[in-house]
Amino acid sequence: MKEFPQDVVTAPYGTWSSPLDAAEVAAGAAPIFDAAFRGDDIFFSTKLPAEKARTGLVRTCLARPGQREQILPTGFNIRSAVHEYGGASWALDPGSEVIYFVNAADQRVWQIIPGRAPHPLTPDTSGLVRYGDLHMSPWGLLCVREDCRSTRRERAIVLLTKHGTTNVLSTHSHFMAWPRLSPDGSTLAFIGWDHPNMPWDGTNLWLIDVRTPATPATAVLIGDAVDRPLHDPPATASPTDGGVSLLQPEFTSDSSLHVISDHRGHWALYSLDFTPGAGRPLTTDAHHAPATTQLGLEMLRGVLDTGRDTVAYAGRETASYAARDTGGEIGGALWQLGAKWHLHDGDEVWAHAQSSTATLVRCRSGEGTWDALTPMGETFGTMDLLDLGRTHLLMTAKSTKRPGVLYAVERATGLFTEIARERLDTHQDYYSQPRVGELGGVPVVIHPPHNPRFAAPEAELPPYVVSIHGGPTGQATPDMSARTSFFTSQGIGVLEVNYGGSTGFGRAWRNRLRGQWGIVDVEDTVAAVDGLVAAGLADPARIAISGASSGGWTVLSALASTDVFACGTSYFGVTDLSRFVVDTHDFESHYIDGLVGPLPEAQAEYTRRSPLSRVDRITVPVAVMQGDRDPIVPPSQAQEFVDALEGAGVEYIYRLYKGESHGFVRAETIIDSLESEFGFYVDVFGIPRNRRSG
Repeated sequence: MKEFPQDVVTAPYGTWSSPLDAAEVAAGAAPIFDAAFRGDDIFFSTKLPAEKARTGLVRTCLARPGQREQILPTGFNIRSAVHEYGGASWALDPGSEVIYFVNAADQRVWQIIPGRAPHPLTPDTSGLVRYGDLHMSPWGLLCVREDCRSTRRERAIVLLTKHGTTNVLSTHSHFMAWPRLSPDGSTLAFIGWDHPNMPWDGTNLWLIDVRTPATPATAVLIGDAVDRPLHDPPATASPTDGGVSLLQPEFTSDSSLHVISDHRGHWALYSLDFTPGAGRPLTTDAHHAPATTQLGLEMLRGVLDTGRDTVAYAGRETASYAARDTGGEIGGALWQLGAKWHLHDGDEVWAHAQSSTATLVRCRSGEGTWDALTPMGETFGTMDLLDLGRTHLLMTAKSTKRPGVLYAVERATGLFTEIARERLDTHQDYYSQPRVGELGGVPVVIHPPHNPRFAAPEAELPPYVVSIHGGPTGQATPDMSARTSFFTSQGIGVLEVNYGGSTGFGRAWRNRLRGQWGIVDVEDTVAAVDGLVAAGLADPARIAISGASSGGWTVLSALASTDVFACGTSYFGVTDLSRFVVDTHDFESHYIDGLVGPLPEAQAEYTRRSPLSRVDRITVPVAVMQGDRDPIVPPSQAQEFVDALEGAGVEYIYRLYKGESHGFVRAETIIDSLESEFGFYVDVFGIPRNRRSG
């Protein structure tokens, strides 16, 4: 909705008034996580801001998307805690009206029929046994089960029947994802990996013959380059260990499947043919189980590859050269279970290709070519494929023009129909206008200051906040963001940096960060800032840096090793590596092995690089934001750091938010942290508060 035209006011950057305040940023967000068809009905899960941001389940239909029904009663909240980040927390039974979901409070699987009360399917363990990656099969509900009742987390692929019976199908890896059964039910496929690998480093594709559970015949496509016995204490890997990241297996027949692999330098889609039950034993004696059959990567045949030839990284003179893929990767970092980058039904393959922007591509079976689909005039920044129905595909996407939309894409025509929107704002004219580019040889997203009612004095250069994504395998994309627009609409620009380690640009770009965390990410960020200043786009004396989680680590590392930034804000950032690897959760407990080095060999490096050890080198103000229930970066990390800042005489502000975890969800927290961060910059940049323009 456009406001009544007004004269444009000339006012200094940072003093512009905007209707897009922190309360609107917090209250207007209703992210959509998953969606699926049941006939013409569409079910999707979304945050309910008015109900303490619990995740509910909504039913609508393709013909009348404006008519919506809340399925879950108050008190139920969909969220899995497997790997702490969860994912794929509900599934539809196509043969009945039953919906299965994981309830956040107790981590049990519940089942519900719309209009009736839910009832539990799994036992009550006070949340110590968790379920995630739910996938419905004709034989029951496939799940990844995580048992937290002992000091060592035990995980398994299990099949839950509608009566609550649990059948354990595999325990072949410490971490597991994407359980799938072949059409005839004979073969289980899933992706597994073990410490110290993360799923973007090296994973294995397991194929288990489940017809004889006592002595299953197994085959494995090896992507994990670290040779170690299963279930033994984790081996250590050097930062230069290679590997192949295999993702999202989906059966195409009883003896073939599609799987993503990056063995050629970027994630692409391949097919694999195998012989079901090869080497099956003639006895059920567990002592005579067959040896695992290893399959070779040469068995993979290309299905869909949207990447391009790699190009030399032409960065600053001191940078080492590395390849950066400028095409699109079909795949990404598996932080949440159930992620989908491809869908198929035998006639067509649909995929999400990601580089600087996101593209929906379609490949018709047997043709060997693909085409891209997008709404007229839209450029997608991010995308999530969700479900493939008889006539339509479901996906969510954010673009340079829309904050987040659930679309139904008609397969015959490619027509995009909006089903639901993540935000219902009346101030979209005040949203940032992002553009992708390259500064200092580093891919970036630039959000210049933007407000239709204001312009800055001609000679003034704008202040900027450099935003560091998390992961560090995340990616900055050109999305219309309410949070970013909160700053840009008030006259502070935002620069997002895809430093080495970011996804979307091929494995070599990702691997630049192996062993170099706190070095390459900082160097790339500084190179991008230097490029921004050299282009005359920013005031070099008024540049801040902000990031969350691993992005917070980069913020503090940059403040301790450079003089580029006037101040910095760390949201639940890592400050002490030695404490982090002890205190953090199982999923990331060996993540630092690849980013810095394994213990005990790299102990000195852990100490040398930790921001906590370098507080005496920080000379500019720091803002620290932290939740007191964060299981990933515990609050002790923030507390020790601010204590050190106090001792060193460094100016700081510290906000500890009760009840918040790793990522703030409460409206009052989002409002306070945003207003505190903006006020922090106003003070540091010397923007007079009494000159706020209205």
